[in-house]
Amino acid sequence: MATLTMNLDGLTCDMCVKHITADLSDLTGVERVEVVRDEGRGVATVTGESLPSDQVLTETVQDAGNYRVVSINR
Repeated sequence: MATLTMNLDGLTCDMCVKHITADLSDLTGVERVEVVRDEGRGVATVTGESLPSDQVLTETVQDAGNYRVVSINR
């Protein structure tokens, strides 16, 4: 099982957390997503057997709304 963390910008409310959690959870290979928000920023912890590429993760977050991936740590 692999785990990564994503530092995010643009999370202003609980709906932002729900959107990102739902969209990341829909990706192939992702088994668990936890997003914690604090003052417009957030950290997403993503766990799964075969996690998507950084590009796919970044595009998924950007497509979910007005959010930006600051960094991805594998």
